[in-house]
Amino acid sequence: MLRAWTLQTGMEESEWRRLAELTAVKFVPKGTRLIEAGEHVTSGYFCGQGLFRLFYTLEDGQEYNVGFSLENDYVTSYGAMVTGRPSAYTVEAMEDSAVIDISQSALTALTAHSLSWERFIRHCVERLYIRKEERERELLYLSARERYEAFLLKYPGLDRRIPQYHIASYIGVSPVSLSRLLRSKRN
Repeated sequence: MLRAWTLQTGMEESEWRRLAELTAVKFVPKGTRLIEAGEHVTSGYFCGQGLFRLFYTLEDGQEYNVGFSLENDYVTSYGAMVTGRPSAYTVEAMEDSAVIDISQSALTALTAHSLSWERFIRHCVERLYIRKEERERELLYLSARERYEAFLLKYPGLDRRIPQYHIASYIGVSPVSLSRLLRSKRN
């Protein structure tokens, strides 16, 4: 599952064998929290199948979705993994999922051994950073309708896989406001 995503890095067969030696496939049932806010993160994950949401929980229990990771995407609390601080957000499976569990020590070993893995990790981190930057811009500059349209472009077909209230949380509106927005869009 990871091989197709990394074709641009020029991986050799020996590098794939090394990855297989250092990682494990993990099945994550729907509703399972892969990373819990407040815990230390020692692994990154590559989602081969399924869907995850990344969300913050406020003191009053209100949850705010900040992103989604689907098939062929890297998912973790990267800042927590790199700094050793606890994760500020939770990562939860929204569907039965399968990931490749890549420990921080495995990432270190792979990148120390191979320039191709170094490029691969850099590519993953760049994607995470760009996504975060785009999200900040959307929340600051776009209307609710424009944020919804940006969501549809960024996550094609996801609107048919998740409940509408998760989309509302992601774009920063109440579920009622999103219903109104969708009704007015249809009319």
